[in-house]
Amino acid sequence: MAINNFIALLKKEYEQYCLLQEKASLKQQAIINNDVEQLVDTLAAEQEILNLIEDLEAERQQYLKKIAEESKLEKEEASFKELLALFPEEKEELRELRKDILYVLKTLQQINEENRQLIQDCLQINNYSLNLIRQAAGKGNPMEDKKGAGQLIDHKA
Repeated sequence: MAINNFIALLKKEYEQYCLLQEKASLKQQAIINNDVEQLVDTLAAEQEILNLIEDLEAERQQYLKKIAEESKLEKEEASFKELLALFPEEKEELRELRKDILYVLKTLQQINEENRQLIQDCLQINNYSLNLIRQAAGKGNPMEDKKGAGQLIDHKA
């Protein structure tokens, strides 16, 4: 029956979202620790998970179309409400899975927002530091001779 395969697919999708949440937390630690290597590795792992989720999502939509066809629904895909009505014996399991997925997605969204803010803060600090360096270089560099315009060694000697 298509609903059992659909539920198994939702469980796989939930597992991948949980893995993505773990990677987002690792990414946050890499940002905080300024660990570029870990950040790059984590981003690569995230991309693999996202590709798998994309494949699972396409498969999920195919199941919804198949269920809609088998149930002779007028729509192209069955909605969540329609799934509950069509499969009352799986109603609780479907509700629980939906709740779990929505919770993980909400948590993932929060972590990603925190990561975005951390990156923005890092960029502001970097810009501030660069401006300080530029100002210091522009106000007089003790290594620079006024006549030699940036020459440290007098070539006439």
